[in-house]
Amino acid sequence: MDINDPQDVGAAFWAQVQGFTLVEGPAAPDTPLGRLRAFAAVHGGEKLTVEHVRAAIEGLPLPPPTGA
Repeated sequence: MDINDPQDVGAAFWAQVQGFTLVEGPAAPDTPLGRLRAFAAVHGGEKLTVEHVRAAIEGLPLPPPTGA
């Protein structure tokens, strides 16, 4: 984050107020996005479905890829 850029500062403030944290770099592997990215790295992004996203958000195991 560039503290001299009003847009960066505003985005960081908004995220903090909303309870989020802005992070530079890849998502942590234990986050929903990190889990989806790991799945896509192994099985391919085209195998991701709405069910995978829902399971990741809910903290459930990701279902196997369709056709596997």
